[in-house]
Amino acid sequence: MSFKLPKPAGAFFRLLLQSGSSGFETMFDAYYFCLMVGLDARTVGTEDEVGEEFVRDYVQSFQPYSDLIAGLLIDAELDRARIDPSDRGGVEKKIVELLNPNSATKLSDVGHALLNRYSAGGFNLLRDDFVSPPQVLEDFLITYHRRWSTG
Repeated sequence: MSFKLPKPAGAFFRLLLQSGSSGFETMFDAYYFCLMVGLDARTVGTEDEVGEEFVRDYVQSFQPYSDLIAGLLIDAELDRARIDPSDRGGVEKKIVELLNPNSATKLSDVGHALLNRYSAGGFNLLRDDFVSPPQVLEDFLITYHRRWSTG
């Protein structure tokens, strides 16, 4: 599997992706911002909202966080499935479903697909926070911070 940016996200983040040193360094940055909102809100988008592959593995700057991202996915999915953390069998079953230790990303195909859908769901929520697509990174970060500071 691979990482797939939500379909409308490329156009929405276009200026930040083209800004070089004053914008996102990689397309994975845009994906990650959307993903964090989706995971926090426990919101998954539909398969139709997931776009084309933009990278197969974590980009170098995100590789140290692959375990954290996998853990956040597991936490979100346990919550969405209403599996109590003390339910050892249920937790183990969900972990086996989402992870693959032989994969470069340590995610199974199901895990990748869900991560991409969380990114799409997060994008839908994030897009609603903006009147128009962000033009400069500073404005994006201020609005993004507002999402976290208002709960």
